[in-house]
Amino acid sequence: MQSKSLLLAIAAFAVTATGVHAYGGSKILSRAGLSEDQMAAIEEARELRSSGNFVGARDRLVEAGITDDTLRLIHRASEETRDAMHEALMNDDYEAFKEAVVDSPLSDLITSEADFHQFREAHELKIAGRWEDAEEKFTALGFEPGHKMGSRGHHHDGFMNELSDEQRDALMVARQANDRATIQAIFDEADIDFRQTRLHHRNR
Repeated sequence: MQSKSLLLAIAAFAVTATGVHAYGGSKILSRAGLSEDQMAAIEEARELRSSGNFVGARDRLVEAGITDDTLRLIHRASEETRDAMHEALMNDDYEAFKEAVVDSPLSDLITSEADFHQFREAHELKIAGRWEDAEEKFTALGFEPGHKMGSRGHHHDGFMNELSDEQRDALMVARQANDRATIQAIFDEADIDFRQTRLHHRNR
Protein backbone atom coordinates (compact mmCIF):
# COMPACT_ATOMS: atom_id res chain seq x y z
CA MET A 1 0.00 0.00 0.00
CA GLN A 2 1.32 3.43 -0.90
CA SER A 3 2.22 5.77 1.94
CA LYS A 4 0.55 9.15 2.32
CA SER A 5 3.86 10.88 1.59
CA LEU A 6 4.16 9.01 -1.72
CA LEU A 7 0.57 9.87 -2.66
CA LEU A 8 1.26 13.53 -1.96
CA ALA A 9 4.45 13.42 -4.01
CA ILE A 10 2.60 11.90 -6.96
CA ALA A 11 -0.22 14.44 -6.73
CA ALA A 12 2.13 17.39 -6.39
CA PHE A 13 4.30 16.20 -9.27
CA ALA A 14 1.33 15.55 -11.57
CA VAL A 15 0.07 19.09 -11.03
CA THR A 16 3.52 20.60 -11.44
CA ALA A 17 4.30 18.61 -14.59
CA THR A 18 1.05 19.69 -16.23
CA GLY A 19 1.70 23.37 -15.60
CA VAL A 20 5.34 23.23 -16.62
CA HIS A 21 4.63 21.44 -19.88
CA ALA A 22 1.79 23.73 -20.93
CA TYR A 23 3.01 27.12 -19.85
CA GLY A 24 6.75 27.44 -19.90
CA GLY A 25 8.95 24.37 -20.06
CA SER A 26 12.59 25.04 -19.22
CA LYS A 27 11.89 28.74 -18.63
CA ILE A 28 9.73 27.91 -15.61
CA LEU A 29 12.24 25.40 -14.25
CA SER A 30 15.05 27.95 -14.61
CA ARG A 31 12.96 30.65 -12.92
CA ALA A 32 12.36 28.26 -10.02
CA GLY A 33 16.14 27.93 -9.57
CA LEU A 34 16.60 24.32 -10.70
CA SER A 35 19.96 22.99 -11.83
CA GLU A 36 20.41 21.33 -15.24
CA ASP A 37 20.38 17.90 -13.55
CA GLN A 38 17.13 18.75 -11.78
CA MET A 39 15.58 19.97 -15.03
CA ALA A 40 16.51 16.68 -16.67
CA ALA A 41 15.09 14.80 -13.69
CA ILE A 42 11.76 16.60 -14.06
CA GLU A 43 11.49 15.53 -17.70
CA GLU A 44 12.52 11.96 -16.91
CA ALA A 45 10.09 11.77 -14.00
CA ARG A 46 7.31 13.12 -16.18
CA GLU A 47 7.89 10.31 -18.68
CA LEU A 48 8.03 7.72 -15.89
CA ARG A 49 4.81 9.06 -14.40
CA SER A 50 3.11 8.96 -17.82
CA SER A 51 4.02 5.28 -18.17
CA GLY A 52 2.52 4.54 -14.74
CA ASN A 53 5.82 4.24 -12.87
CA PHE A 54 4.91 6.53 -9.97
CA VAL A 55 7.59 5.19 -7.63
CA GLY A 56 10.29 5.55 -10.29
CA ALA A 57 9.18 9.14 -10.93
CA ARG A 58 9.28 9.95 -7.23
CA ASP A 59 12.69 8.31 -6.79
CA ARG A 60 14.17 10.23 -9.75
CA LEU A 61 13.01 13.51 -8.23
CA VAL A 62 14.45 12.60 -4.83
CA GLU A 63 17.74 11.51 -6.42
CA ALA A 64 18.06 14.95 -8.04
CA GLY A 65 17.47 16.70 -4.73
CA ILE A 66 13.98 17.91 -5.60
CA THR A 67 11.88 18.44 -2.50
CA ASP A 68 8.32 19.51 -1.74
CA ASP A 69 9.62 23.08 -1.50
CA THR A 70 11.12 22.78 -4.99
CA LEU A 71 7.81 21.55 -6.39
CA ARG A 72 6.02 24.49 -4.78
CA LEU A 73 8.51 26.92 -6.36
CA ILE A 74 7.95 25.33 -9.77
CA HIS A 75 4.19 25.53 -9.40
CA ARG A 76 4.42 29.18 -8.32
CA ALA A 77 6.60 30.01 -11.35
CA SER A 78 4.10 28.20 -13.58
CA GLU A 79 1.25 30.23 -12.10
CA GLU A 80 3.15 33.49 -12.66
CA THR A 81 3.77 32.56 -16.30
CA ARG A 82 0.14 31.63 -16.86
CA ASP A 83 -1.07 34.83 -15.19
CA ALA A 84 1.23 36.89 -17.43
CA MET A 85 -0.12 35.07 -20.49
CA HIS A 86 -3.74 35.72 -19.50
CA GLU A 87 -3.02 39.37 -18.73
CA ALA A 88 -1.47 39.78 -22.18
CA LEU A 89 -4.56 38.23 -23.75
CA MET A 90 -6.88 40.51 -21.80
CA ASN A 91 -4.84 43.57 -22.82
CA ASP A 92 -4.48 42.44 -26.45
CA ASP A 93 -0.70 42.81 -26.01
CA TYR A 94 1.17 40.57 -28.44
CA GLU A 95 4.66 41.61 -27.29
CA ALA A 96 3.84 40.81 -23.65
CA PHE A 97 2.34 37.48 -24.73
CA LYS A 98 5.51 36.53 -26.63
CA GLU A 99 7.59 37.29 -23.53
CA ALA A 100 5.26 35.26 -21.31
CA VAL A 101 5.33 32.09 -23.44
CA VAL A 102 8.93 32.13 -24.69
CA ASP A 103 10.48 28.60 -24.70
CA SER A 104 7.05 27.04 -24.11
CA PRO A 105 5.02 24.80 -26.44
CA LEU A 106 2.77 27.81 -27.09
CA SER A 107 5.66 29.70 -28.68
CA ASP A 108 5.83 27.01 -31.38
CA LEU A 109 2.13 27.44 -32.20
CA ILE A 110 1.64 31.20 -31.85
CA THR A 111 4.33 32.52 -34.17
CA SER A 112 2.80 35.74 -35.51
CA GLU A 113 0.55 38.58 -34.44
CA ALA A 114 -2.20 37.11 -36.62
CA ASP A 115 -1.89 33.81 -34.71
CA PHE A 116 -2.09 35.73 -31.44
CA HIS A 117 -5.33 37.45 -32.44
CA GLN A 118 -6.84 34.15 -33.53
CA PHE A 119 -5.78 32.58 -30.23
CA ARG A 120 -7.35 35.48 -28.36
CA GLU A 121 -10.58 35.15 -30.35
CA ALA A 122 -10.69 31.44 -29.55
CA HIS A 123 -10.39 32.20 -25.83
CA GLU A 124 -13.19 34.75 -26.04
CA LEU A 125 -15.40 32.22 -27.82
CA LYS A 126 -14.66 29.64 -25.14
CA ILE A 127 -15.50 32.10 -22.37
CA ALA A 128 -18.80 32.83 -24.16
CA GLY A 129 -19.61 29.12 -24.20
CA ARG A 130 -19.18 28.73 -27.97
CA TRP A 131 -17.07 25.60 -27.57
CA GLU A 132 -17.26 24.29 -31.14
CA ASP A 133 -16.33 27.65 -32.67
CA ALA A 134 -13.45 27.99 -30.20
CA GLU A 135 -12.23 24.45 -30.92
CA GLU A 136 -12.23 25.17 -34.64
CA LYS A 137 -9.92 28.17 -34.16
CA PHE A 138 -7.64 26.31 -31.73
CA THR A 139 -7.34 23.39 -34.15
CA ALA A 140 -6.52 25.74 -37.02
CA LEU A 141 -3.61 27.04 -34.94
CA GLY A 142 -2.25 23.51 -34.51
CA PHE A 143 -3.63 22.56 -31.10
CA GLU A 144 -4.72 18.95 -30.73
CA PRO A 145 -8.52 18.49 -30.50
CA GLY A 146 -9.69 18.47 -26.89
CA HIS A 147 -6.70 20.44 -25.54
CA LYS A 148 -7.11 21.98 -22.07
CA MET A 149 -6.26 25.64 -22.49
CA GLY A 150 -8.74 27.02 -19.95
CA SER A 151 -10.00 30.52 -19.26
CA ARG A 152 -9.49 32.12 -15.88
CA GLY A 153 -12.34 31.61 -13.45
CA HIS A 154 -14.25 29.17 -15.66
CA HIS A 155 -16.35 26.42 -14.11
CA HIS A 156 -19.37 24.31 -14.89
CA ASP A 157 -21.12 21.22 -13.53
CA GLY A 158 -19.13 18.83 -15.69
CA PHE A 159 -15.88 20.03 -14.16
CA MET A 160 -14.19 16.62 -14.36
CA ASN A 161 -14.34 16.89 -18.15
CA GLU A 162 -12.21 20.04 -17.88
CA LEU A 163 -9.33 18.17 -16.21
CA SER A 164 -6.49 16.59 -18.14
CA ASP A 165 -5.62 12.93 -17.50
CA GLU A 166 -2.74 14.01 -15.26
CA GLN A 167 -4.99 16.37 -13.29
CA ARG A 168 -7.61 13.64 -12.78
CA ASP A 169 -4.89 11.27 -11.56
CA ALA A 170 -3.59 13.94 -9.21
CA LEU A 171 -7.08 14.68 -7.93
CA MET A 172 -7.67 11.02 -7.18
CA VAL A 173 -4.51 10.59 -5.10
CA ALA A 174 -4.94 13.96 -3.39
CA ARG A 175 -8.45 12.96 -2.32
CA GLN A 176 -7.17 9.60 -1.09
CA ALA A 177 -4.62 11.46 1.03
CA ASN A 178 -7.20 14.10 2.08
CA ASP A 179 -4.77 16.78 0.88
CA ARG A 180 -7.01 19.84 0.45
CA ALA A 181 -4.15 22.13 -0.58
CA THR A 182 -3.25 19.94 -3.56
CA ILE A 183 -6.93 19.55 -4.50
CA GLN A 184 -7.22 23.34 -4.54
CA ALA A 185 -4.04 23.61 -6.65
CA ILE A 186 -5.44 21.17 -9.20
CA PHE A 187 -8.66 23.16 -9.58
CA ASP A 188 -6.69 26.42 -9.74
CA GLU A 189 -4.57 25.05 -12.55
CA ALA A 190 -7.66 23.90 -14.47
CA ASP A 191 -9.35 27.30 -13.95
CA ILE A 192 -12.24 25.73 -12.04
CA ASP A 193 -13.86 27.44 -9.07
CA PHE A 194 -13.35 24.90 -6.26
CA ARG A 195 -16.04 26.54 -4.12
CA GLN A 196 -18.62 26.08 -6.86
CA THR A 197 -17.81 22.39 -7.28
CA ARG A 198 -18.31 21.86 -3.54
CA LEU A 199 -21.61 23.74 -3.63
CA HIS A 200 -22.76 21.68 -6.60
CA HIS A 201 -22.07 18.39 -4.78
CA ARG A 202 -23.87 19.59 -1.62
CA ASN A 203 -26.95 20.53 -3.65
CA ARG A 204 -27.17 17.29 -5.60
